[in-house]
Amino acid sequence: MSIKNILVLCVIIQSLYSIHIHAQNSLYWRIFLKDKGTLEFKSGSLLYISTEALHTEKSKNRRIKNNPDSLLFTIEDAPIYQPYIDTLQTYVNRVRLHLRWGNYVVVSADSNQMNLVKKLSFVKNIQRTANKLFPQQKTISINSTFIKDPINNLKIITPDIDNCGIFRYGPSYNQAALLQVPFVHSMGITGKDALISFLDSGFRWKQHFATKYAQVIDERDYIQLDSITENQPGDVDGQDNHGTICFSTVSGFLQDSLIGISPHSSFLLAKTEDIPTEQHLEEDNYAAAIEWTESQGTDIVTSSLGYSVFNQPDEENYLFTDFDGKTTITSKWVNKAVKRGVVCITAAGNDGPKDSTLITPSDADSVIAVAALAPDTTIAGFTSRGPRGDGKIKPDIATQGVGVICIQYNDTTKLTAANGTSLATPLMAGISGLLLSAFPELTSSEVRRVFYATAKNANEKNNAIGYGLANVKQAMLEAGIIVSPFITYPINNLQRVACYIMSKTAIVNPKLSVYNANRLQLYTLYPTDTPHLFAADIPHNQIKNNTITCYVEVKDSEFRKRRYPVLLPGYDSIISISINQETYPCGIDTRLLPKHTYPMLVEEQQSININDHIEVKAGEILTIYQYDIQGGLLSNSTLALPEGNYLINELPHIVHISSWTALAIFKNNALLTTHIITPTY
Repeated sequence: MSIKNILVLCVIIQSLYSIHIHAQNSLYWRIFLKDKGTLEFKSGSLLYISTEALHTEKSKNRRIKNNPDSLLFTIEDAPIYQPYIDTLQTYVNRVRLHLRWGNYVVVSADSNQMNLVKKLSFVKNIQRTANKLFPQQKTISINSTFIKDPINNLKIITPDIDNCGIFRYGPSYNQAALLQVPFVHSMGITGKDALISFLDSGFRWKQHFATKYAQVIDERDYIQLDSITENQPGDVDGQDNHGTICFSTVSGFLQDSLIGISPHSSFLLAKTEDIPTEQHLEEDNYAAAIEWTESQGTDIVTSSLGYSVFNQPDEENYLFTDFDGKTTITSKWVNKAVKRGVVCITAAGNDGPKDSTLITPSDADSVIAVAALAPDTTIAGFTSRGPRGDGKIKPDIATQGVGVICIQYNDTTKLTAANGTSLATPLMAGISGLLLSAFPELTSSEVRRVFYATAKNANEKNNAIGYGLANVKQAMLEAGIIVSPFITYPINNLQRVACYIMSKTAIVNPKLSVYNANRLQLYTLYPTDTPHLFAADIPHNQIKNNTITCYVEVKDSEFRKRRYPVLLPGYDSIISISINQETYPCGIDTRLLPKHTYPMLVEEQQSININDHIEVKAGEILTIYQYDIQGGLLSNSTLALPEGNYLINELPHIVHISSWTALAIFKNNALLTTHIITPTY
């Protein structure tokens, strides 16, 4: 079963398509090769260099994060040997696909041509794509070394994900709220830096106002072999419908209509599914697309596709025993991608309520297979059930799959509602994007763990909905301390920096570390009247060169620690903020931000501590302000002291302050130092 079956339960009524009749003199074939050529594969070799060149820095960094003690590349990642391809092109009509991880190519050719091809010395075997993939031997790893790239250490807050206000979900609210997405969005976490790949039937995203501004990095069409994923000559009407509606549930952003789950993520789009046909070639397309997206650095691959029974002449159907998590083409390639650190998510299928109605690759060992729920969280009758072919419990988790709001693919503003695990799956991909946006340090196995551990049915997985309804808020709390993107705005002569900080237990001693003209200053982030919101103030007259760079360090009462931004290759490790900058990450409700004009306070500066002395010269005036923990002014005292040196710790005695929460000391109206001190006298 595949996309055709998945679409049956969609509210959108698809027109019926006639079956393509393929000319019998040109068929699709897999050609398996004996090796990757004559070149040696080791670090520094030409083959190794060409393998590395296929992968972006983001791909390499994701591999390092997920497998720090393993090889960066193996011979399986190496490109198909080009001289072999050149030779094959003289024998066949067209070489369509290169499958590096399986060391085979897909070609179109007739039987006479293939009789000649199989005699070539470098050809191991040939097979019609109509057949199941030959069993493959495990690739033997070859020793290799790699050098980690330096961390890109500066992040500039940019307007594309900032200053767009709170999210107004309109009719799309329920599908987000069930997963606790609005809470996460309200902290300014909207998917930035997560790269999500969609494999589907096509994508008409450029015309609808909800999707036309989506951050699509690249697109590939594995059917017509070009970079156009929307409908074009040769496609049937509606070819790009299914992919478009699925994509919109994650990437869409149109206030009061559709707010996607992870709208500020970046995206790769791959058109792999040919609507009129059901054939194994689509699985080869799927595998090739996974290899491409992995090499481009994707964090997540999501597909609302599946395979079981095929409708073309000579196509070999799967037996349910083939759905053992490691036999079908798509399940093999999903598992290979996960080993390289990719989070893979797929639809369970729409053949329920009977048991053992899953489709592949929802059976894959390491895929997140998604079931469908109604808006009231009851189980959708159509959602496919497990177990898989070897008896293992599947699916894994559930989201809303009935009445899911999405765009109308052939309009510019209209919305529609659709049903199916096809629609439940991208919602799961979206919250995975949010999780990796907030916790980019997580590995693919950790992503699965925190979602499964915090889902509604976590303690009793079953064959209908797995671990049950997903909860992204609880998954984040399971992952660690949540720290939101920075909020910053001027208050009089101060630059206020705020962020949301949340943990399963009490937050302890959150600090804003500021680099200011090469000097480190530590500012306490004070709790505000808004739950989980903390803030600190930096006096403008202390900001050298009009710009500071900063990061947050925090721990909780369970001794968990967090630094934001995280220290990871390929991720910004500090934030740059300028005087008078106003930045409110999208989703933030600015009405909840502290706007009082008295300052939040500095706990300590590297250059001054409470045991230091202050030099007072003739005519200089000291002013001491006492604040409560919310920043409220309790008292102030002005001192005209005799010339001399004074120990900071003695100043409260002079002005008869017996205890306080926070103290700020000014000299001639310039802030000298600030502290949190609660002494006993």
